[in-house]
Amino acid sequence: MRSGLPSHIRQTRPSTWGIIQHLLAWLLIVGLLCASLWFFVLTPSGQQLDEVAFREYAYQFLTIQPQTATGLDQIPAAAGIFAVTGLLFVLIWKHRFIPAIVGIGVALASNATTQVIKNVILTKPNYGIQEATMNSAPSGHTTFAASAVAMLFLASPKRLRPAVGFIGMLFTLAAGYSTIINEWHRPVDVISGILVTASWTIVGLALLRFLRSEELDMSNTQRSGLVMIPLLLIGGFFLSFCAVAMYLLVYTDTMAGSAVIGATCMIAAVAFFSTAILIALLRPQNKKRKVYTKVWTY
Repeated sequence: MRSGLPSHIRQTRPSTWGIIQHLLAWLLIVGLLCASLWFFVLTPSGQQLDEVAFREYAYQFLTIQPQTATGLDQIPAAAGIFAVTGLLFVLIWKHRFIPAIVGIGVALASNATTQVIKNVILTKPNYGIQEATMNSAPSGHTTFAASAVAMLFLASPKRLRPAVGFIGMLFTLAAGYSTIINEWHRPVDVISGILVTASWTIVGLALLRFLRSEELDMSNTQRSGLVMIPLLLIGGFFLSFCAVAMYLLVYTDTMAGSAVIGATCMIAAVAFFSTAILIALLRPQNKKRKVYTKVWTY
């Protein structure tokens, strides 16, 4: 061990297990992205569920849509302004230039990936279920809001990232729901937009692990991590159960409005799981822990 380093620090580069954790998280998010696009875009059953949810959203919010359309339309822009303002603040306050560049790169890559998937890679089969035959997944509005927050998340000091991630999740959810209420996008478009951004954010976090300043940053995110990760995971599992139950009711046609509840829960569950994963990856990889606390200590 080099002299001058605190005794609790092993190295200034990410461990092999740390990189594997990022890779596994990335594979999980990309797997969810591919599965959601395959089912809801490429299969008749998925298209039917998405269409029913889309129509129920339009019906449920029909009376307030004219009054809220303008305000809802500003949510992605508000997320962008929030992120850019925060980015300038951390640049001036902490001079975090490289993390800011990584964050900008992740935002650009997320939006580019969304456009490539939507317009080049994915072609929606026409089963006569949905009026719009053009593919609209992933949602550009949702990706823009999520990537703007991801940019600030990566540029922020480590101790602020859990709070930024949680607030950003709320912005992203608001932007995603607004696109459905305004009849611009279907639920799968929102889900895929969130997952595209989350996958690139994991790549950004992995890149930052190679920065000496990041690995030496032993900022305490333990309290926020120990509280937020379990709550987000429990909420995510509960919302997933509700989404599956509601979508099953769509097939039996036993409860009106079950599709809109299922879609709402599904979108929130994806956002909860993605945020929990990103916060979990903030755990220091170069900090020595006792054997019996390696697994459960954040």
